[in-house]
Amino acid sequence: MSTKEIRNEANVLLIQAETELGKGEGEAAIRMIEEAESKSRQADALEQAEAQIKALKGELSTPTNTIPVVSSDVATYNGNDKTANIKSDYKPMAYIKELPVSAQPMWVQDQMGSNLRDEARFQRDTFVKWFRSPSEDVFWKTATPDEAKAMQEDTDAEGGFFVPEEFVGQVVHDTGAPGSLLRPYCTVIRVASKDGYLPTLASATWAAIAEEAAPTESTPVVGQVNFAIEKSGGLIKVSRELLDDSAINLPAFLSQIFQEAQGQFEDVGIISGNGTTQYAGIMSDGDVAFYTMANATSIVGADLIGTYFDLGSQFRANGTWLMRSQIASLVNSIAITAAGVHSIPSLTAAPADFILGRPNVVTDVVSGLGTSITSTEKCAIFGDLRQYYIFDRVGFTIRRNDSLYMGNDQVGFFATRRGDGQVGLSDAFKISRAA
Repeated sequence: MSTKEIRNEANVLLIQAETELGKGEGEAAIRMIEEAESKSRQADALEQAEAQIKALKGELSTPTNTIPVVSSDVATYNGNDKTANIKSDYKPMAYIKELPVSAQPMWVQDQMGSNLRDEARFQRDTFVKWFRSPSEDVFWKTATPDEAKAMQEDTDAEGGFFVPEEFVGQVVHDTGAPGSLLRPYCTVIRVASKDGYLPTLASATWAAIAEEAAPTESTPVVGQVNFAIEKSGGLIKVSRELLDDSAINLPAFLSQIFQEAQGQFEDVGIISGNGTTQYAGIMSDGDVAFYTMANATSIVGADLIGTYFDLGSQFRANGTWLMRSQIASLVNSIAITAAGVHSIPSLTAAPADFILGRPNVVTDVVSGLGTSITSTEKCAIFGDLRQYYIFDRVGFTIRRNDSLYMGNDQVGFFATRRGDGQVGLSDAFKISRAA
């Protein structure tokens, strides 16, 4: 029975007591008054108990962690909150739930709520502490529960802690040929299995239909683009002395060089990968057609124009050129001192950033693209890189081994990544090949 109903019964008893008093029934009136007082005390006790329960609920549902946690860990409802907590835990639409907050894309981190940004900062600090610990045993023995949670492997059984994307420091070293140049132009799909496929479908036939005539029949060709996830990675051995040198931002340095090497490996795979230990490259696809240039040892403006228009018109609007620096130099020198088609309009302008209105990516990774023009040399690729698909299974990860290289007083850091790359439509690409 609710407190309101109990108080109503008490009021009825008081009214009845007044009636009994009017009749001269004093004893009956006293009994009713005592019963009404009892019910009033009962209602007061119930209301006090309800207030205590609400207060305890509020205290127990308040997060006790020293760092903010995601909504799946603690669900707090506060009637007085005007969406402040909700906004603090806000996750943008592109938030990848498989990844820790510190490994989310940087623009996602910029948009997510303040609680999540604080959690990302705590994860990065914990990662640095783990990196600089004398040993992994020391870290786990001294780690707080929150730090242990931040470092748990929460994606794959062997995934390890995801290296935050912010760990790209300014370190003086020879980076080698720039990598990761092609990924922004490709179609990137995150997958949850080790293999699979994308279905492909050709176009239908559309034609005029005469009166009382049957329409033209057509069966669009159905196919598929298969992918099989492969793992790639690297190993760096670091001395204890270097780990102990707190003046060096070692996490940033190792993360930077690992990601540079991974980007170079990926670009080679996109261009000329063998499809087994690497991505399936554009130049390795037997269905990608060549455009044969006019000469065996030189390039002329007509070669670029011919390659451009040899590609299907549906792909040219989003086409991108790929070539090595040596070939880009020859392109920029086309007819520079003679009449004809000129490539570079001015020595003060950026050379060959665009060719025939389409972007030109100069990629100097060692791939199947040539550095000079000789007979049958493959000099450049022109095509719609959106028709090249990158399948990401597990992002960039780093693991640590304290015992394997103990004989040399070194610590091993293993970086791995799992994914695949496949040509979606072979017709979307043309390869310029010398005669």
